[in-house]
Amino acid sequence: MKKTIFVVALSIAGFIAVWRFEPGPVHNTAAVAQAPPPSVTAPSTSAPPAPSSPTPSTAASPSTSDSPSTRDTTNETVTTQGSAESSRYGTVQVQVTFTGARLTAITLLQAPDSGRSLTALPRLQEEAIKAQSADIDTVTGATETSESYKTSLQAAIDARGTR
Repeated sequence: MKKTIFVVALSIAGFIAVWRFEPGPVHNTAAVAQAPPPSVTAPSTSAPPAPSSPTPSTAASPSTSDSPSTRDTTNETVTTQGSAESSRYGTVQVQVTFTGARLTAITLLQAPDSGRSLTALPRLQEEAIKAQSADIDTVTGATETSESYKTSLQAAIDARGTR
């Protein structure tokens, strides 16, 4: 009888420990999701003009003067920051990099360091890169963090339009 009480007590203690478990912080909170195809083609087209010019200082000047006039809408890289959005689980803020009109990278500037958002944020980044917008689904179990992420992302996308 004494052994039974001891086994039941340990089982309950183990169950409570598992039930209250929260995942720890991820060491890489500034994860970047990138879309490789546009980034790979852009550097290869900008690399040939530099070697064809005889002088290195001359090569730098035409490529910078050509960039605003010919590549302004096609290959210009612009980085914008979204608003810092707070919830009871922490603050989320993103930085978005655009190459031309395409969203190519999302970097987390601020993120909660515990809870379910640790697994939700990378999934939200992947979905936003695929969708090329902030119109993405929330992650179950991390609804408030997902909403904060989407709001910050939309602010960064809107900031791109005003430049």
